[in-house]
Amino acid sequence: MIDAVRQALTHIYNVIPTPILEAVFKPYEYGVSLDNLILNKVLLSRVRDDISLRGGRVLKLILNQNWCKYTSSPSPYALGISGAYTVFHIPPEARDNRDISCVLGIRFPYTIGTSNSCNFYNNNSLKGNTLSGLACAVLQSQTGANQLSVPQGIVKPGNIIQLDPPQYNFVPWQVMVRLSFDDNFSGMDVSSIRTFCLLCEYAVKAYIYVNSVIIVESNLVTKGVELGVVKDIISNYSDANEKYEEQLLAMAGAQIYEPDRLRNILLRMVPKR
Repeated sequence: MIDAVRQALTHIYNVIPTPILEAVFKPYEYGVSLDNLILNKVLLSRVRDDISLRGGRVLKLILNQNWCKYTSSPSPYALGISGAYTVFHIPPEARDNRDISCVLGIRFPYTIGTSNSCNFYNNNSLKGNTLSGLACAVLQSQTGANQLSVPQGIVKPGNIIQLDPPQYNFVPWQVMVRLSFDDNFSGMDVSSIRTFCLLCEYAVKAYIYVNSVIIVESNLVTKGVELGVVKDIISNYSDANEKYEEQLLAMAGAQIYEPDRLRNILLRMVPKR
């Protein structure tokens, strides 16, 4: 597997002079390596959140009853009864040890029978649709009878998904979530790494420009580098934020070609029989 962070750092060192990086990030003052400073101040604090919102891995979860958290807020549909059917704490193993950035959608799992005689707690209902269940589903699609109200999923701190409006009876809702990247950006497909490197380059250049343009204009020389050279290089970074936003769109497009996301897109495009 190709290390995305190592590729990005290597690219940055090849396009930005090291003396300028050291003058801005100041590893000699913090006693930390230049790699760690770039990673923490730019890649993790800005790039990771941006690409996690626009891309990131998409995962389907079936909300497990064991994940329910007790809540004292009564449900308006439960006649004043409060319970643990609204808030779900998603364990790390269910989300690949990554944080949930957003909920993309919620739907009822169609593998469960849809007839009026089906019961969520009846094991026979979990084997799939019956002929009578399919007939009822056709009738319900035309009349709207006996349809479940699909709640909205809200992400809370601590990888908690809250359903709104609150649910009374337990329903194993299928939730599609988007996961954030971890500190190592692991799992990134090779089709996105080149675009990721360019995105990190513009993010670092934007950081350099914002944090040093006033110092340079004040004629302050750092690390013994000639002011004229530093000023010319940093002045060329004035449009780095604009290029970063453009590259962010390219990164979102590159992530579409990751196998998991591409498979979901193609399945939605193919008509079902």
